[in-house]
Amino acid sequence: MLNNILLAAAVTIPGAPLCAPILAENINPPRPIPVVAAPGVNAFVGGLGQTGSMPPTMALYEKQVNNNIACRNAARSKYFELGAKDLSQSDSNSQWATVGNMKVVAWCRENRVVISVAGYNYDSVVELRDEVIKAF
Repeated sequence: MLNNILLAAAVTIPGAPLCAPILAENINPPRPIPVVAAPGVNAFVGGLGQTGSMPPTMALYEKQVNNNIACRNAARSKYFELGAKDLSQSDSNSQWATVGNMKVVAWCRENRVVISVAGYNYDSVVELRDEVIKAF
């Protein structure tokens, strides 16, 4: 019954080609869509500063936590301990900060935390990531 109503509505909506039934002979291949980095990635890696042609390095880690409130508090405490600046708001589930010339984020998601650090020196990025992991 519901399927018949939806089909009837899709056929009778004028000027809505996406709602009309599609016949196999009328299908055209989709145009390729260029891949563009998400705004969050640009904000994360883009604030690293000018280093010429040196590409950024990123280190990731994921760990279980009790809940997102404790996760946010642990991340902020560790950031303050490390002398971070440009911290995100305390009630945000994505805790961003700048430590030295590196960007770090702890994304608190229910009972998991995803930690990411971006910078231009692999050893420093991994060292900072490992230090932030200790907070959890």
